[in-house]
Amino acid sequence: MHLRDIATAVLTLAVASAALPLARAHQSIEVSDGAYRVIVGYLVNPPYTNVLNGIDLAVMDANGNPVTGLEKSLDAWVMGPAGSEVKLTLRANRDKEGWYTGNFLPTAPGEYTFRVKGYVGTTAIDLTFDHVAHTEPAIMDIKDISLP
Repeated sequence: MHLRDIATAVLTLAVASAALPLARAHQSIEVSDGAYRVIVGYLVNPPYTNVLNGIDLAVMDANGNPVTGLEKSLDAWVMGPAGSEVKLTLRANRDKEGWYTGNFLPTAPGEYTFRVKGYVGTTAIDLTFDHVAHTEPAIMDIKDISLP
């Protein structure tokens, strides 16, 4: 491999990895007049039925700094397409400061909604996130990509 080929490969990987977070489907909502931004998406994208997934939740302050220590002051739920809901057990993401997750197993294709409620500092929040996926429907049927 020539030096130029190696440099091209490294540059391509750097650009691709830098663009990756932008490609993720997440919905963000400002709270308390912009003091905080709450961001929610799926932990695994694209999301399929019968594949372990989770909420991908972040809280940032007005300067874009991550807010840590919220796993005890926030609660989260996922609501399925038939109206069922599961309370998620939030935990801090060890790899991304200010990010939290809680796993669930979607078993039906369709639209899912997340609810996040609790406190960020002294600010009370109760938010609903219903546009967190790039796919239609939000959770796709694993049968569509399965081989016999």
